[in-house]
Amino acid sequence: MATCQRDLPLSAILVDGSGEEIDRRFLGCIPRRESRPLDVDAWIAETDGGLPSGYGHVEFVYDFRNGGEADGWLHGFCRYQQRHSGHVAETIFGAHIYNTALVYKDEPQSYIARPPGLSTRIFLRLGTGVTDTMCHLIYPASTPWHDTSETRLILHNAQGEEVATRTVNIPCGGSLHWRYGAMFDDKERAQAGGNAYVLVRDVTCRLFGYHGLVNDGAAFCFDHMFGF
Repeated sequence: MATCQRDLPLSAILVDGSGEEIDRRFLGCIPRRESRPLDVDAWIAETDGGLPSGYGHVEFVYDFRNGGEADGWLHGFCRYQQRHSGHVAETIFGAHIYNTALVYKDEPQSYIARPPGLSTRIFLRLGTGVTDTMCHLIYPASTPWHDTSETRLILHNAQGEEVATRTVNIPCGGSLHWRYGAMFDDKERAQAGGNAYVLVRDVTCRLFGYHGLVNDGAAFCFDHMFGF
């Protein structure tokens, strides 16, 4: 938390890929210099039915039921562990205002023009050989926005030439978990060749997400990505 803050009032929301809220947990008004771990695997196991889509995400929001203060710049530290290998990867992310026509102190940032930033342009690196690429795209919204995204996944070769395109529709408040090896077929991946990449493009909304390289049964790397 910021150096001026004395506490952090938080709730966590477990959200299915469809955008359905599965559960909500109050984490308390956390005093400065204390931390509050959250085991998401254990949390899902305690719910009735888990995640119907087979995947989802967690949102952290301010919750002032017991008082507290906030500066609008909440950050979280996440640790992920591959169940069968024990390999661990970590990433950090910060709060943001998403998909609203309102502007407050130049938020949501646009990075390429004046706020609010309401589009997505993400360059996704791809693995080679036995290493696959995973991507989890999240469509968050601070106020109600379009019911679904109009997201294009555009495969390019190393020369920047388009090879293939897929269009996906992510529910507002929901997410999409996908793998390069499943989204594009063998012929398309062979045509793209080495050093290929995917451009994630959406002119209707801003997406957030996570990406990584996966060597099933051995290891993986993981980080967050931000659409602009």
